[in-house]
Amino acid sequence: MPDATDIRLTGDPAGGPTRSGVLDDARFAAIMAGLGPWLPDGPDMPPVGVAVSGGADSLCLAYLAARWRRAVRALIVDHGLRPAAAAEAALTRRRLHALGIPADILVLDGLRPGPGLADRARRARYAALARACRRAGIVDLLLGHHAGDQAETIAIRRRAASGPDGLAGMASVSFTADLRLVRPLLGVDRDRLRATLRRAGLAWVEDPSNADPRAERARVRAALDDDPAARGPLRAAASRAGAARMDRDARQAALLARNVTMAEGGWVALADDPTCPRALAFLMRAVSGSDYLPPSRAVAALCAAPRPATLGGTCLMAAGPALKRAGHRWLLLREEAAMQPPVVARPDCVWDGRFVLSAPAGTNLDGVTLGAAGPSGAWAPPGWRTQWPARALRTLPALHRAGRVVAVPTMGICHAADLAGVALMLTPGAVAAETARF
Repeated sequence: MPDATDIRLTGDPAGGPTRSGVLDDARFAAIMAGLGPWLPDGPDMPPVGVAVSGGADSLCLAYLAARWRRAVRALIVDHGLRPAAAAEAALTRRRLHALGIPADILVLDGLRPGPGLADRARRARYAALARACRRAGIVDLLLGHHAGDQAETIAIRRRAASGPDGLAGMASVSFTADLRLVRPLLGVDRDRLRATLRRAGLAWVEDPSNADPRAERARVRAALDDDPAARGPLRAAASRAGAARMDRDARQAALLARNVTMAEGGWVALADDPTCPRALAFLMRAVSGSDYLPPSRAVAALCAAPRPATLGGTCLMAAGPALKRAGHRWLLLREEAAMQPPVVARPDCVWDGRFVLSAPAGTNLDGVTLGAAGPSGAWAPPGWRTQWPARALRTLPALHRAGRVVAVPTMGICHAADLAGVALMLTPGAVAAETARF
């Protein structure tokens, strides 16, 4: 869905430069106050999560967060890509426990070196973090990206000729469907974080892959280390681009609120012709469950001459007479051929990048898969009626057992008593995509 609001920090909001000295408790608390609201702190409240790699940046964030509030829980991600990774994760957990911070290790399975590794690792990392946060009741997750990371991100996106949204860089507060991602350190330089750890007498893990010149980010980091004066202008440009994106987001949100209805089945109904390419692109990303926006030129051409079309994993189709009487002109549906194959049904599993399964404790999901419902004639109860067309109904998420549909939870249909408590939550971009809050 579209970007909503963004809080941007390009310096230390508590005053003073961010390039020297240490980040003390008072200044960190001032940063966090500007990024609220926060749940009350206490033993009976959900903790604030902290994603920790074991490196200096995330370890410093966990250290400061635990001094800022009591209810903090660290989530250590072991990508399993290096022989030393498991031992480093265990060492990091011991270091966190010594600071009084409970920590869980999340081991990623199935990652292999090869093309697109950074993107695949990011997707898997965010998916694992999101699952762990749901289990722990965490709604706020702190990430350790700092000012240097922001400058590198802008440099990389400039090289890739990113549009104005991409050149705004990372936001200090952003959202997935059910999680708020907070980056408190975007205004703090890396050296200051390391100085803070040294003052506290804390050691950290150095990941050699961070300096591997085969990775684009490592090459960009090395270039900026050779020309540190370039970092400031890059961050300033990100701040200006973020302010401009905030203005676009406000106008876009008002447009969507007037003209768009989102159905629990994962599609959207449009009251008017799509005329704003940016708004349509964000809707397509939400309906497709993709991490990325569709090609901008193709979206612009579709807005210039609205017509039935397939683009970016979605299908735009004209509404039928019944939907037109209800005030809908177009439907934006998931493209059937692009949907994910069925997956094994288990709590917190994500299907098609959009639907997250939940089930009461003790629910027997043996032999159950989650996938597209297919033709409604095979699963709709006698006399069941809906305003939505058959093409949309075929894309609904459904539970399958022994080759037949046994439940379509988003439509309130269940043919198996033992699965009556299973629910599916529509969470566009649940795997990894974020929408920035400005």
